[in-house]
Amino acid sequence: MKRFEGKVVVVTGSGQGIGRGIALYFARNGAAIVTNNRKPLDMNKVRASYADLPEAEQEKLIAMRGDAQTTADQIRKEGGQDDAKRLIDTAISAFGRIDILVNNAAGLGQGTVLSTTEAQWDMMTQAKMKGAFLTMHNAVPYMIKQGGGTILNSASDAWVGISNLCAYSAGNAGIVGLTKSAAEELLQYNITVNAYCPQAASPGHEVEFTKTVNTLTKATGETLDPKKLASINRQHGDPIYLAPFLGYLCTKDCSDITGQVFGVTAGGRIEFYSDSRVIDRIEKDEGHWTIEELAKELPGTLLKTVRSQPAHNTWASDTDKTPEAEDTPATNGASGDTFISPEAALFGPGEPAPEDKFHGKAYLNMILGFNHPSHCSVGAVTLGPGAHNNWHTHFGYQVLLVTDGEGCYQEKGGPVRKLKKGDVVVVKPGVEHWHGAAPGKWFSHVGMILNETKPTEGGPEITPEEYEKLTKGI
Repeated sequence: MKRFEGKVVVVTGSGQGIGRGIALYFARNGAAIVTNNRKPLDMNKVRASYADLPEAEQEKLIAMRGDAQTTADQIRKEGGQDDAKRLIDTAISAFGRIDILVNNAAGLGQGTVLSTTEAQWDMMTQAKMKGAFLTMHNAVPYMIKQGGGTILNSASDAWVGISNLCAYSAGNAGIVGLTKSAAEELLQYNITVNAYCPQAASPGHEVEFTKTVNTLTKATGETLDPKKLASINRQHGDPIYLAPFLGYLCTKDCSDITGQVFGVTAGGRIEFYSDSRVIDRIEKDEGHWTIEELAKELPGTLLKTVRSQPAHNTWASDTDKTPEAEDTPATNGASGDTFISPEAALFGPGEPAPEDKFHGKAYLNMILGFNHPSHCSVGAVTLGPGAHNNWHTHFGYQVLLVTDGEGCYQEKGGPVRKLKKGDVVVVKPGVEHWHGAAPGKWFSHVGMILNETKPTEGGPEITPEEYEKLTKGI
């Protein structure tokens, strides 16, 4: 039996590109598909719209284009079921239920606050958000009646805000907000709602990326690094290869996953976005703030936290990405975003820790420096999942105060200990040890070294492979 046998799946924007790949994946795995997109295409107009591109690029884009009917024809050719006339009503009238709704329809385009027209704004915000809302509005009553369902809303990594994509960023941020709100409302009905930010071959990507590359080439006189292009092309492969992750979100294994935002590419990369939540605040007990009071209070408190945050990359948000692995050229040259746990950020994430002492994402904010006359040091450490240091020895007492997340600790000759928020570890002088974040978990702690008589001494390296073995089962 195929994995989605007996399931009814509605996929919007499925006439071409990513939506088409998603629809074909579910159909090949046994689902009945209801597709929709645009009216049948006038291929002469399509070809004319790409006239300013090189011939090879034109043919590549034309091969990607399609409409709901062509997708339906392909699904039927492969033995699937489809009705392209209507969406929700069609699903119910034809199949009696709707199990999965994939809101994949989108409009892509560039433009700044100054250059974006009202029509472009509407196309990239209202059409996208309203379309997703209306399909959800009509599908949810049937899902409630049948006892549950899955909704997947297509966003973009532009939802975090990207220069020269003001309308597109706004529309996708709206999709994320809609997703999180609906997830809270529908949890009681056994309906999960998640958002995905896809990267795969599509006419929109090809046109806009080609424009970006051409613009940069003209401006700089240099062509894009072939290695970078190869990496980008890998992530933007056949859309059908990103669909298995979406399919997995629709299984019972993920019945507890809702209100989340994921990134997924056709090249095999899957990402998870952190949630937005308050990480610092100030509050006045009585009366109201004056600007003079704020000028005195904010710089050393809340604004200190703000200024300590790392710069956001204008496209990618993973500091592990090499320049060759970025999906598109950054527009302002900012460094990549870093990993921060919400509570640890109260201290400020600090600067990247020395690479010769840590593996993985590690950030250190020294509150009291190593060379302080007291021979004591205090620092807040933030570690990404699985990040850790090597064996090392302090020649003074070390105290570790776990502020959040989950971590691991081991002394030479002893077992690996699991650490959680509130735990306190006292390391005696001269004891060789290591500590780090648990696999798949972030970890933050305040480390204090008291009366250190000589500098910390490094020990044997713990490679990521060795660390995985040491922490297996933690």
